[in-house]
Amino acid sequence: MNLRRIFLSLTAIFACTAAMASDGDKVIKGFSGGMMVHTGYQFGGDNPYGLNFSNATFGIGGCAKLRFTEHFRTGFEGYFSIAPTKRGVESGSHNKLFWTGALADWIWQTGKFYPYVGATVGGGMETALYMFEGDKHDWIPEGNAVLNKKPFFAFDPFVGVEYAVGKALRLTLKADWMIAINSDGLNRPQGPRIYFGFIFAH
Repeated sequence: MNLRRIFLSLTAIFACTAAMASDGDKVIKGFSGGMMVHTGYQFGGDNPYGLNFSNATFGIGGCAKLRFTEHFRTGFEGYFSIAPTKRGVESGSHNKLFWTGALADWIWQTGKFYPYVGATVGGGMETALYMFEGDKHDWIPEGNAVLNKKPFFAFDPFVGVEYAVGKALRLTLKADWMIAINSDGLNRPQGPRIYFGFIFAH
């Protein structure tokens, strides 16, 4: 799945929808969207080996939003995040999350700052790769490795702020803590993430 193509498509659809709204009593008051990178701290682990991971995570993604009132926006977002795991396993092991969903947030303006708070509801997939021996840099088959993929439901509350650096360009800083639930209950590893990126707003 090409994340960049997904967001380019969503951006084009929302932009066209906003452009077609009449100047009078238009339902859509504005449009915004952009890309963000993130980092954070993940801990815990769901696996039969008793491995408990605590490590940094890194990723990228983006969002597209339509503004329907002075303060209310809704849209979509999606990200992938990968956390290397090195406790009890070899280098190359990792937990990777991909998630996407529909979001809603409330935004205010204070000068050039636009604080916002909201949540995303959707789903995703966790991919866990654990190498108990071997080397990720060679082309030799690994005899002791495990690959597991598991879908999950995601509820992701977030808080952030946008800063206007121009008429249409804003910088954004966001923090979240995704609550992911799979068939066994609460999905781990989990933890906070900090996002930084740019937003084009109209």
